[in-house]
Amino acid sequence: MADLGGDVEVDVAVVGLGIMGSCTLWRLAARGISAIGIDTHHPPHQFGQSKGESRILRRIQFEGEDYVALGSLAYQLWSDMARQGGHEVFRRTGLLVLGPPGSQLIRGGRESAERAGLDFDLLDAAAIRARHPQHLVGDEEIALFDPDGGYASPDQAVETALRLAADAGATTRLGCTVRSISAGAREVVLKTDRGTIRCVHAVVAAGARLPSLLPEFAAAIQHERHGYAYVKVTSAAAAAFAPDRFPVWIRENSSHTGVSIRDSHSHRERILAFGFPTLDGSRVKVGFPDTGAVVPGPEVDPKPWPAEAEVFGSDRLKGVLAGVVPGYSEFTACQYDNSRDFNFILGQLPSNPRVTVLGGFSGHGFKHAPAVGECAAALAAGEAPPLDIRPYSPARAALGLRS
Repeated sequence: MADLGGDVEVDVAVVGLGIMGSCTLWRLAARGISAIGIDTHHPPHQFGQSKGESRILRRIQFEGEDYVALGSLAYQLWSDMARQGGHEVFRRTGLLVLGPPGSQLIRGGRESAERAGLDFDLLDAAAIRARHPQHLVGDEEIALFDPDGGYASPDQAVETALRLAADAGATTRLGCTVRSISAGAREVVLKTDRGTIRCVHAVVAAGARLPSLLPEFAAAIQHERHGYAYVKVTSAAAAAFAPDRFPVWIRENSSHTGVSIRDSHSHRERILAFGFPTLDGSRVKVGFPDTGAVVPGPEVDPKPWPAEAEVFGSDRLKGVLAGVVPGYSEFTACQYDNSRDFNFILGQLPSNPRVTVLGGFSGHGFKHAPAVGECAAALAAGEAPPLDIRPYSPARAALGLRS
C-alpha cells in the first residue's frame, strides 16, 4: 500500500528499498509492526545495487566463519519468500568455484562447507574438463562444486519482498527523498521532500548514499564501480551453456595474474571473473572484478569505460571460457558501497540505538539480504537478533567513524 505523503507517525521507518531495505520491511511487517519504507525512486529500479536479472546465492562462504550462520539463515528465508510469494525466486544451478588449491576461494569455501556440514565436490583439473568443459583450466587448478548454489533476480526479489510487506500491512512512500535524519532520546525524525516522518526507530539502508544521510560514515564507505556484460556463445556451444549444464561460477584472481591473494573480501583483489548462465544458453553474463575502480561518489556512469570494454573483447575472455564470442551484447555498471575492511555494517548507530545502519555490503551482500533484514527487524523491534551480529558492528574500530 502506497503512502501519498504528508506528515506521519509510525513505529519504524526504513530508508532505502533496495534488497536490504525491502527485506527489512518484509520482516518488520511479518511481526505486525507498523512500518513505512521510503525510496527516492520506484523499486525495483536501476539506480542502486539491487538490480538486474541475477545475483549469486551460495551457502559456501569463503569470506570467513562469521558469514556461515548468516548464509544459512538467509537460505531459510529465501525459501520462505518463495513459498509466501507464490513463485520461485531462487534458481539452483549449482556453483563452481575455480582456482589454485591454496587460494582463499577454495580454502575458505571448503572450510566453511565442512564447518556447516554442507555437501560439496572437490574436482581436479581432469574432472573439471570432463564435467565442465566450458571452463579452460591449467593442470594445477582445482574446483569446488556446491550443488546448492545458484542465483536470484534482484528485481524479482525486491518486488516480492515489497509485495509481502504490503500484504502484511506495511506502507511505502516512493518517489520520496529523505533530506535529513535526526535521532533523539525518544524518537527519530525524518525530513523528506513530501513531509515529516516521526518514528520510534529508523533503519537506514541507503546503499552508496549512506554517508549523505549519516555523515559520520563519510570516511567508512568507499565507492567502487564494477561492470559486467552479456557475451554471446557460438551456436555450436549453446547447449553446453544452458543452466542445467553450466553452473554459476567464480574464478580466483591469482590463477590468472600469479599475484597471491591476501585474506581480503575485495572483489578486485580476490576474483578474476564470475558468471551466470542464461535460460537458452545463447549468451552468458560475465564480470571481471579486477577492472573495478574506486570512484568519488555514488553516481553511476552507465556507459562502459575503455578498460571495461576492452576486457570483453580481449584474449582474457577466450582464456577463461571455451565457446564464447569476444565482445558483448549488453553492458551494465553498478556501484559497490565498500566498508574499510569489506565486512558488512549491520547494527545500531553508536551515537543512538534508535537508528539501525545497513551498509558496506562490498559486493557480497545480496545473498544474505533476507537474514540481514531479519536481524535489522529484530533490532528495530527491541528483540535480540537471531544470530551474533557483533562482527558487523558499526562501532568496530576498522570503520574509523567520526562523531
